Amino acid sequence: MRVLFVYPNLYTQMGFNHGLASLSAVLRRAGHETRLVNLNENLPPVPDREEVLALVRSWRPGLIGFSCLTQQYAAALELARWLRARAAEDGLALPPLAVGGIHPTMVPAEVMADGVWDHVGVGECEDALLALVERVERGEAPDDVANFLSWKAGRRPVAAPAAEDWVHNPVGEFPDLAALPEPDYELFDTGRITANKGGWFSLMSSRGCPYRCTYCLNHRVIDRYRDELGRGVNKLGFLRFRPPDKLMAEVRGVLERYQGIDTFIFDDDLFTQHAEHALAVCAAWIEAGIRVPFVVNSHVRRLDPRVAAALARAGCKILKLGIESGSERVRREVLKRFMSQDDILATCASAEEHGLHSSGFVMVGLPSETHAERWETVEILARARPGRFRTSFFFPFPGTEGYDLAVAGGFISPAQVTSQRTFLDGSPLDFGPSQNLFIAKLGVLMPWFVNARLDRFHDAPAAARYRPLVEQVLALDAAGWQAFRPRLRALDAEVSARCAAAGELHYALRYNASMGVRSDWFLAEDAGLEWTTAAARPSRADVAAPALAYAAVEVGRA
Repeated sequence: MRVLFVYPNLYTQMGFNHGLASLSAVLRRAGHETRLVNLNENLPPVPDREEVLALVRSWRPGLIGFSCLTQQYAAALELARWLRARAAEDGLALPPLAVGGIHPTMVPAEVMADGVWDHVGVGECEDALLALVERVERGEAPDDVANFLSWKAGRRPVAAPAAEDWVHNPVGEFPDLAALPEPDYELFDTGRITANKGGWFSLMSSRGCPYRCTYCLNHRVIDRYRDELGRGVNKLGFLRFRPPDKLMAEVRGVLERYQGIDTFIFDDDLFTQHAEHALAVCAAWIEAGIRVPFVVNSHVRRLDPRVAAALARAGCKILKLGIESGSERVRREVLKRFMSQDDILATCASAEEHGLHSSGFVMVGLPSETHAERWETVEILARARPGRFRTSFFFPFPGTEGYDLAVAGGFISPAQVTSQRTFLDGSPLDFGPSQNLFIAKLGVLMPWFVNARLDRFHDAPAAARYRPLVEQVLALDAAGWQAFRPRLRALDAEVSARCAAAGELHYALRYNASMGVRSDWFLAEDAGLEWTTAAARPSRADVAAPALAYAAVEVGRA
């Protein structure tokens, strides 16, 4: 049977969807055909809905499957409703519509109640989707397939649906990664995606995470599997690993098929969580002779020194760390991230010691976070001085504990969540006009705030350049801030060039609008040198920094 996947990935980060690639691989292995409509403005031309309908008419899939995050769900729902209405007008027999992904997994009953979908997938659906497809192909009423909410007897009600009209089937077992085929990279325009991402290519060597961070879906997913399978968390097999030999075969195949790959990024929730797996992958990487560097996710309390050394030997380029907030209270009470300031400082120092470039992730605009606690996030970054950091605005995904905290605290309404497209554009929470403006400034210009405080903890002459700029930014009213925003990247580049010319370590906005990168890294990259550690930074003579003709930079100048 033919299955058409639709990925409404507009106005967000462009990337590769591991879930869809795995689903497609399982279906293809069983003899089914798959195809993808990837709606992303970075991959033009973006098909409009008439073109999607034309593809349905010509290719004649037996099932259409959507995958979406919360921010993408409104677009998916609109397209699905239009397809149904237009098919009815034209007398077209539309195949069953299924939807899965993070949003349907978190709030499946709400999604089913929209009355558009024939099947709503929950959790990891490789085995379940194959079963659903084969039931549909045989003409059977697929209302009892695990992991799916489906209409009773396969009949979607014409009137407003109610919970008694559908069956909520319990989830099945988590798929065995050792038994899954290699992801279907050909489903996507993978070569163009890789080129657009500067040669970065995504991999996964494991699934699952043992932590219960309130902003993440994992805690709700594991609770659902525990309740519906009737077993304790430690008996569910949530944390699973891809055998290193299969992973290496996959990597070699990818390098043979796609040109221009210069960095692999492991999208595992926590690559370093299980030390033996991380060590085995690093050993296999070296043995396979793979020279392409890679990036991994870690936890500030789960970086075994043996793993840090192995990562460095194997060619790990960046070690990503979830710092999230500089406030211990916020991490503990709001996020359920149980780690101390010393943990963060020690892990960043250990990464540096082993020659690993650390990358910290932080959020601003968290429920119940105070003004002083927002400054604590600035302070921990200035103290730890990671290689880079990325700032995002807290986004309360429906179904998570973080969402419940945001709603219970009166910081947001449900309508605001579904209207927000990305967690990088601004905060969907409301803290009052004054704090909303401060959060907007902090979320966009975190590198300046950190630079201005570097000299509290390190020898950092650049701090004197940034303190007046931060003071000017803080003095801007809402209109002034909006007028300034279009110019901030150019201004950031000017000030950074001055620091570079003077040999002053600092952070600048690089690679994307939310990333602050330490100057020893990007100066080495700009000069065509290899970054090693802070002790081996390029000198002023190594870097041709532009000479600037004026002595002061003002935020408010025309």
